[in-house]
Order: sequence, then structure tokens, then C-alpha cells
Amino acid sequence: MHVIKRKYRILTACVLVGLLTVALPGIGRSIQAAERVDLTKTGSLKLSLGAEDSREMALDMAQTGEPLQVHLWKLADMTETGTYEFQGEFQGLTMEVDSWKTLPEEAFALVYQLDEAGKPEGEPKVEPAVTTTAEVSPEGGLTLGEELSGLELGLYLVALDAAESPRYEYSFTPMVISLPWSEYQYLGGTASDTWQYDREATLKPARTPRLGDIRIVKTLTSYNASMGDATFVFEVTAADPESGEVLYSNVFSATFSAVGTKEILVEGLPAGAKVTVQEVYSGANCQITASEEGPKFVAADELEGTADPVTFRFTNAYDEEAKNGYGVENRFRYDTEAETYVWTTDREEDRRQE
Repeated sequence: MHVIKRKYRILTACVLVGLLTVALPGIGRSIQAAERVDLTKTGSLKLSLGAEDSREMALDMAQTGEPLQVHLWKLADMTETGTYEFQGEFQGLTMEVDSWKTLPEEAFALVYQLDEAGKPEGEPKVEPAVTTTAEVSPEGGLTLGEELSGLELGLYLVALDAAESPRYEYSFTPMVISLPWSEYQYLGGTASDTWQYDREATLKPARTPRLGDIRIVKTLTSYNASMGDATFVFEVTAADPESGEVLYSNVFSATFSAVGTKEILVEGLPAGAKVTVQEVYSGANCQITASEEGPKFVAADELEGTADPVTFRFTNAYDEEAKNGYGVENRFRYDTEAETYVWTTDREEDRRQE
């Protein structure tokens, strides 16, 4: 009935899960025996996305391009008295007091080979019992491709693959849920001990910004060696495309001692940012003959169809009619204390004499 997917790019970040989705029933609290589990029934699970408080996040998640991949592993069968019998690869797991704090992590480590940072490597060692997809709407709704109904009773590990939009990577922490469940298992006291066979879990996505690079290609088509090295300076500004807020600003330089082409790679810019590149200094006696200032938008690294960084091209040539003159000479040099380029009227030989 369910199709098992072979694409596994699993979560590594945090999720806020509702009260009825985190704690494991029966741990640290005795189960009232007023009602036995009806083993002839099946359970159902409904997932919702906790992004209603962030319209911007919901809109961005809707641009992931592919549906979210949802996987369920059955850890244990439920008995008629409401206890659990772990099966297969999960037989080593236990239901001691406070096990709910460690059980999702322990079960996940049995499903995947984890690296030193706790991130999964490769495909799972244990096939999911159920895999389905989920679509995110701009309003924050979550629509499953196949409803999670008719599930065998027991304890389940639920995990979602990481997902990427053009600007962010979204991730989810695995959680463990029980089918069926009762309010008493979580609240104790006078709460109802009636078994409920339908569950709802609220997922809260965590996201990290994706980054990308740009490339500045500078070509000098003619050059006068008697004028010495020619330095060209570029100002790079990246802004949020909607608010206009400046996210990044820096200057870069390229120095030529002959005609040719040089490249400057600017790394780690926010993906989706609107970037402009201006040649703010064109070297002594050189003029711009062609330029691409932008704006252009940064593409995230490894985004499909973007094998090469967004490129800005500038071409300069030696100006034969430029006048050397005498007296004060404007220069653009790097100030090591301020860590930026500044205009100066000092000649190089004057600075050497200081």
C-alpha cells in the first residue's frame, strides 16, 4: 500500500513537538487497567506543520520544489495491557523511567550509521515500515500524499528528510509516538485513561540559511608597463530582495602587471540575495570599456542547474590620452588598521619616507 522511497537526506536540527507527541506513554507512570487495548483496531497519524506563526517561513517552505519525505519505523508492538514489546533490530531498547528523553536518539542510531557529529551517513540500515510525502502550502498547511491510516498498533519512530528551498535548508528531529495513547499517560491524576487510536503530531521546522558564491571576472585588454602595476577595486553589496536590508558589504581588488584576465571568487553570500558589484577604482590611466554591475541573485551552492557561480564581468583598457600631471595624486590603497580600501593623496614614495 505504501511506497518505500530510496532518497534519504535526513534531518539534523531541532523541532518543537506538541505535548502529546514527545513523551512516551507509560514511562514513569503506571497505566490504569480500567480499559484494555482493542488489538482488533488500527491507528492513524495526522501531521501538521507548526509554521502558522511565520507567514514568511511557510511561503519559503512552499518553494522547496519537492514534497517532504516522511518515514515511520515501527519499534514495538503494543500489548492488550498497554505495554510495549520491542521487535527486530529494536529489541535492545527499553522503557525505563525517563526513556522518552533518549529513546528517539537511540532508535535513530539503530536506523542509520551516524558520523561523529551525529549526522546520518548513506541510506538507512533498517527499511521504514511506511514512507509517504507531504506538501507544504503557503499558509502553512501540510497535506500528506497518502494518509497515515490503518497503522498497526505500537510504538513508532517518525522522521522527515531534510528539505531545501532556494534560500534555506529545513530539518526536523525524529520523534517517537504511541498508537494508541491516553491522556492519563501524559497527564496522570484524574485525566481520562480511555485509549485513543487517532493521533496528531505538530512539527516545528528549524532552518539554516543556504549560502552561495559569486565570481568577478576582470579583463585588462591593454597596458602600459611604464605606469607600473594597475589595481582595480570592486565593491560587493548583497541585500535582501524584499526589504532591501544590506546583508553583506565588502571590497575586493585585482592587480595586473600585464594584459590578461583574473577572477575573484566571493564566497559565503546569502542565497537569494540581490547582489550588485561596482568597480569603484579603475587603476591609474585605465578606463572601463564594459561592465556588469547587476543586480543579480545569488544561487545556493549545489542548487540544480547552477554548477557555476553567478558571474560579473568587467573589462578595462589603458587610456592613451590620460595625463600623468604632477602634484597631488589620488590613490586607492588598503588600510590595514581599518581593514578596507581608502582614498589617499599620499604618493608611494612619501609613505616610504615616513
